[in-house]
Amino acid sequence: MSRDEILEALAALPHFRHLEPELLGRVAALCSVLEPAEGEVVFREGQQCDAIFAVLSGLAVVYKVAPDGREQVVHHITPGQTFAEAALFHFRRFPAGARTGAPGTRLLRVDGPRFLELFKSEPALAASMVGSLCGWLHALLDRVEVLTQLNAGQRLASWVLRRPARSEGGSLVLELPLAKKDLAAELSITPETLSRLLAGWRERGLLEVDGKRLTLLDTRALQVLADGGD
Repeated sequence: MSRDEILEALAALPHFRHLEPELLGRVAALCSVLEPAEGEVVFREGQQCDAIFAVLSGLAVVYKVAPDGREQVVHHITPGQTFAEAALFHFRRFPAGARTGAPGTRLLRVDGPRFLELFKSEPALAASMVGSLCGWLHALLDRVEVLTQLNAGQRLASWVLRRPARSEGGSLVLELPLAKKDLAAELSITPETLSRLLAGWRERGLLEVDGKRLTLLDTRALQVLADGGD
């Protein structure tokens, strides 16, 4: 990946999109690109934090390991999102593990120690990141509200309606950014519940499902479901 491509990728991230070109270039000098295999561990829980990351393509899965050895998904990181900031700035160690969740995943790695030095010396970088992280915090609070107050159907309908979609043949079409089992984990429901909900909505004519492609045929009905109606 060329320096110009790294600059372009950085400029698209919420943390850095408002930086002046000179400062953005200094951040770019701290970056490298990783292309791990699908399912490869990026870092493990408890490991010393030496970087922050952004997803350029594919998917990263942040997870914790339960006492019984089972993996518990904390979050899915999609292209254009960053992760491990709290580990670098506060914990100094990774509070959870991360692995790739899709083939063709590419990650932008920002060297941690040198980034901390730049952060301390450049108020513009600090202000930009604080603003971005505040926005991310609000998004996480919204997700907590969704998971604690909505039932499975409401969660799925709300998630679908919030996804970017394109108009095609009079309907809205969206592509799932992750596998259905990962989407189920994201919504804290079982894969069987997800499949049952999608099948039921398909039978009712609310949407069509073709692999990862969803065609929304009745967005009004989906909004009613998201609001708790039947």
